[in-house]
Amino acid sequence: MVRLDNSDNPEVPPGKPQRELDFCYFGGLYRSVEIEVLPSLHITDPILADTVAGGGVFVTFPAVSAGESTVQVQTEVANESDEQRTCTVTQQLMSPDGKIESENAQSVSLAPHARHAAMQTMQVRNARLWHPEDPQLYWLHTTVTESGRVTDDQFTRIGIRSIRFEIDRGLLINGQPFLSIGANRHQDHPYVGNALPPSAHYRDAFKLREAGFTSYRSHYPQDPSFMDACDELGILAIVSNPGWQFVGDEIFKKRAYQDAREMIRRDRNRPSVAIWEAALNESDNSSLAAEFYRVVHEEFPGPGCYTAGDPIHKKVPGFDGWDIGYVGYQHKDPDRPSWIREWGDQVDNWSDQQGQVRVARSWGEAPMLVQASSHMHSLDRIYQPETKPAGANLWAGIDAARGYHHQPFLGAPLDVFRLPKFDYYMFQSQRPPQVRPGRAGSGPMIFIANYATFHSPQTVTVFSNCEQVRLTQNGKVVATQEPDAGYRLPHPPFTFKVGEFSATRSMLFANAVSPGALSTPIGELLAEGLIDGKVAATHLVHSPGQPKSIELRLDTCGLDPVADAADWVRVYAHICDARGMTYPYGDDVVTFAVSGEGSLIGDEKLFANPVRAEAGIATALVRTTGTAGQVTLRAAATGLKDATLQFQTRQRERGFVR
Repeated sequence: MVRLDNSDNPEVPPGKPQRELDFCYFGGLYRSVEIEVLPSLHITDPILADTVAGGGVFVTFPAVSAGESTVQVQTEVANESDEQRTCTVTQQLMSPDGKIESENAQSVSLAPHARHAAMQTMQVRNARLWHPEDPQLYWLHTTVTESGRVTDDQFTRIGIRSIRFEIDRGLLINGQPFLSIGANRHQDHPYVGNALPPSAHYRDAFKLREAGFTSYRSHYPQDPSFMDACDELGILAIVSNPGWQFVGDEIFKKRAYQDAREMIRRDRNRPSVAIWEAALNESDNSSLAAEFYRVVHEEFPGPGCYTAGDPIHKKVPGFDGWDIGYVGYQHKDPDRPSWIREWGDQVDNWSDQQGQVRVARSWGEAPMLVQASSHMHSLDRIYQPETKPAGANLWAGIDAARGYHHQPFLGAPLDVFRLPKFDYYMFQSQRPPQVRPGRAGSGPMIFIANYATFHSPQTVTVFSNCEQVRLTQNGKVVATQEPDAGYRLPHPPFTFKVGEFSATRSMLFANAVSPGALSTPIGELLAEGLIDGKVAATHLVHSPGQPKSIELRLDTCGLDPVADAADWVRVYAHICDARGMTYPYGDDVVTFAVSGEGSLIGDEKLFANPVRAEAGIATALVRTTGTAGQVTLRAAATGLKDATLQFQTRQRERGFVR
């Protein structure tokens, strides 16, 4: 029997009462749990082994270059029998296409009830190096054999890369400078709290990477599936000790030190990990810093290991500062490389928690434009050469529930249902216009931050990473422009002055009421992004009319729902006019129904079904069953044409490849 207690406990990090936290620790067993039955001769678990800088498989890279790289593997093998045992530990390094690039075998003798760490080295020629813009991954297959029989084996996914920080050049990946603009991320989701399946963690990472974010940070270690996605998509990770504005007694401190050890042991082989934040966030770490620093470098000895934390403004015996200095906009640590752990948020006071960037998507164009403008000008300051850091993480990437306030945090570019605000496209416009090899986060884009309604501003902001933007209104070219001047950003916005969105002061054309309504260009904005004089991206906006129907859209992010009775996927119900444009003011109450191999998560008690649309979109969570097959979702609202969506779930693939 497993019993869980989520009661406030000052001896268990983060320690602070949940009603005073700025995030929620939901109760229950919300992450995946596995039972592994091992033979007496096996590879140990890095956490259960409790071996400093050991246990399990530990991979490091003494030399990394495009020509030849060195992969060093330490494997701890345990003999839990009463007999002397001799085995062979074999390492096979497989490239992304499945080819064995290198191999090493070593004989190991173990006394009864003994453990041994085998150290093996492999050379890899012309390695495909891991980088946020090209996240190449290898599989390391570790096998333990005795008398030709496999007793245990393990697959470890790695990325061959080097990480180094320098005061003047910042972050260097594989020897090349790289400025990382990222976001903080909380793991909760409406209706399910922290109980997200692996697919939902992947989709969060995918959406953040599509926005151009290349790193993440949080107040606690993320789910392994989110970390998997960081490795796959090219998101650098700052792995953080659980904590926020609280330091407890000696029992609390002992547990915080152990948390630091275990987060390193769990994630040390991941290519995405760049920084270990062992310090407790926004806390007085003066009594813990020296031990935290020692623990991190003891668990990950050698180069490529970096700690970070808030500055400690007092003399601490045995501690000269973190490897990476956390700073603000206008500062640069003169003694060490700098990183901005949180930026972009501000509030008028602690109790009310209101501010320029805290905007609900349903509040409309003006507030969302204020949010995007505020973040854009803050981001512009980060790019000033005098104080440019190695990286900076927005607070935060996704709106999230809070413990001490009834209202969610609303300062992110994605809302709690992972729907984008205008702000999202401002960040996306900063990503490279060249298509990179990674799955997400590059390529030309363009977005008109305007609804083209009676209430819309006639000064139109367009976000794009293209060289020029050509804006057309109602079939006539308004202008072809280069980005606005005066910014340090990689890709400043484009601002246009347009005429009225309806020459007749009527929008009957958008409702299919007037003759030729569906073909008339009145109320149309077309933005074309130009690179080398050619159209590379387009965005078309029609002035929306009154709602006529519902359109259902499945939010997979390229990952199909899995039939395991635990996976779920979001479905967005768009309130649309006769042209199929989402009505941005729609707040209709939508009722969902599911049949086939799926079911709805939540009901009227959670305000999940029926649910009122926000800014023209209502969201449903559909959970799969244990049988692969068709799921049918229906959505209805008074006065609107019903909608039906059918999709297939698939069986979970066996093996080690996603």
